Order: sequence, then structure tokens, then C-alpha cells
Amino acid sequence: MGERIFAIAVAAILSALLAIYAPAVTAQPKADSKSEVKSAPVPWNKVPASERRILAPLEKDWSHLPPVQQRRLVGAARTYPKLAPIQQERFQERITEWAALTPDQRRAARNKYKDLSSLPPAKQHELRERWQEKAAEPTPPVDSPPASLPR
Repeated sequence: MGERIFAIAVAAILSALLAIYAPAVTAQPKADSKSEVKSAPVPWNKVPASERRILAPLEKDWSHLPPVQQRRLVGAARTYPKLAPIQQERFQERITEWAALTPDQRRAARNKYKDLSSLPPAKQHELRERWQEKAAEPTPPVDSPPASLPR
């Protein structure tokens, strides 16, 4: 059950990140597949300082990201100031959570996202609603240990 909730949460994180920076990606001219494959990595020190601050949680992994993903993230960071404060907060939460995942967890999240993306829109909507309902449920209180044990 825990793995399922984790997978749904990660999928939600990814979909939120994509929703936030998808406009930045689509606004850029479409490169043909050959130039995308051969595109050079973006060195961290070449990313403008304002975007580095936004992407700071990814700094240690930056050199391991594919160049295409680096460019998409820089584009997302470029549009970040135009986002509403709640969207900026959500972006920072999601990027921080993503940076904290292990490579295996990221791989699992990408696979889960790919699986969920292949579902029909009605099924995606149903799953999203169920996840939101589950997330809105109050968490049961944790039993606290007794203040002192009888002697």
C-alpha cells in the first residue's frame, strides 16, 4: 500500500512539474530530433544566477541530467518569476522532493508517469480525483507513549 501511495505521489509531483514548465517548453522553437540528441550539455556555471537560485536543489545532479532536460529546466526557471506565488511555492516543493529521490526512485517515478500518461484522459481524471480525495483525508493521530511508566 505504501509503495502505491508513493508512486501516485511521485506521479502527481511529476505532472505538477510538467504542468508548471510545459508552457516554457512549448514556447521554444521545436528542434529536430537529431539536434536534440546532439545538443551540448549546459554547464551549471553557464546557467544564469537567477535561474541557478531556482534550480539549486538540482545542482549536485545537474551534470548527470540529459542536455534536453537541462534546457527544459532552465526554460522553466526562466518563467518562474511570472508564476503566481502559490505556483512558485509548489514548484520549489516539487523540485526539492524530486532532488531528494534516489536514482531508482526517479526511474520508478518516470515509469509510473509514463504508464499513467498512456491512460485515457477519463481514467487519468478519475485517478487524480481519487488521489486528491485520499490526500485530503485527515491523518489518524499517532499514539504517543505514556508520559511516565508506573514503577
